[in-house]
Amino acid sequence: MAKIIKFNPQNNDNSQDNLENGTVKEEKRVKTDIKSITEDDINFLELVAKGVEEHVLYYFAVKEVLGIEFLHKINEKGEIGIIGVLAYEHKRREGSFVAEFIAKGYFDKKSSKVVITELAFKQGEPQLYQSISKTLKAKKILPEIN
Repeated sequence: MAKIIKFNPQNNDNSQDNLENGTVKEEKRVKTDIKSITEDDINFLELVAKGVEEHVLYYFAVKEVLGIEFLHKINEKGEIGIIGVLAYEHKRREGSFVAEFIAKGYFDKKSSKVVITELAFKQGEPQLYQSISKTLKAKKILPEIN
């Protein structure tokens, strides 16, 4: 013989009626992580954006960065993984362009800067993009896109 275990003692009458009728409703609890954004977080986001912009302007044929949107993840060692989209004006071609990028870097505590060590555009350097992606995943600093 089996024992009946009741998990919801507060809704005892309703759950018993539902069991008799054959309609049992499952309750789903949605866990939301709401993080309050502090001024330090905003300053850090600006440092990351500035680091990416400086790297792109120095190493690529970019005249001006028009806008940047990104996700980042940082580990306890200060290493940063960044995935994002960059709008820019090219130095040699007319018009504005949009490109997806991935970057790896670190936070330099001495100078309070974000230094980008590797950056690759998805369309321009697909093999390097995949290589950086695998490195970030191995170091557990690859940002997750929902």
